Amino acid sequence: MRRLTDEGLLHVVDGEYRATRKGVDLLQSQFRELRTFVERAGRTMAFVETTNALAGEAVRRGEPVGLFMESGALVARQGRTSPSTGIAVHDASKGEVLAVRDLEGIVALRPGRITIARLPAARDGRPRVLSAAAMRRIAGLARTAAVAVLDVSGLFATRQIGVRPRIEFAAIPGAIEAAERGVDVVLLIPDDRAAEILLAIEAANARLEDKIPFESIALG
Repeated sequence: MRRLTDEGLLHVVDGEYRATRKGVDLLQSQFRELRTFVERAGRTMAFVETTNALAGEAVRRGEPVGLFMESGALVARQGRTSPSTGIAVHDASKGEVLAVRDLEGIVALRPGRITIARLPAARDGRPRVLSAAAMRRIAGLARTAAVAVLDVSGLFATRQIGVRPRIEFAAIPGAIEAAERGVDVVLLIPDDRAAEILLAIEAANARLEDKIPFESIALG
């Protein structure tokens, strides 16, 4: 109070602090600046009023649904508690795209885990055949994770293992986006590119509240 009084923004009237003319002018000026900021921010913000989801079962128009992230896709379900809810815009059968309005809350989501599988360096210009143990390990991870390959060496490795890659192009950002959607990822990369993906994950985690867990394993 003393500082505000010294600056001429407050004075004492009948034992109570009252704003001076200068104080009122300053307050009004700050309110105008705040109102201008809020109006400008409101024009630039994108408010999501409707969204599309896959119908987890047959849904009728006007029925309430809960929204869930399943295998990286947004799914609308009835009769299940979810922190994110909405109303079905139209009828939809199971598996069809359903528009959902009157959205409330935030979809519960836990980031998926990225396993960086480092392939052994080529020998005489030719990719090395993976050991049986390495192939079993990747095949086991691939049962519940999306497989991503960075280049042809990774593609060759998937053919040895007998799995099909889900992410073949823009593998690093694709793996990170998949993990952000809750999908576990196995990323097959040449050993000398490991630092690149580690830096990309750290950069993504710097902006995420829930960090993407990851590990790096050598296959050779």
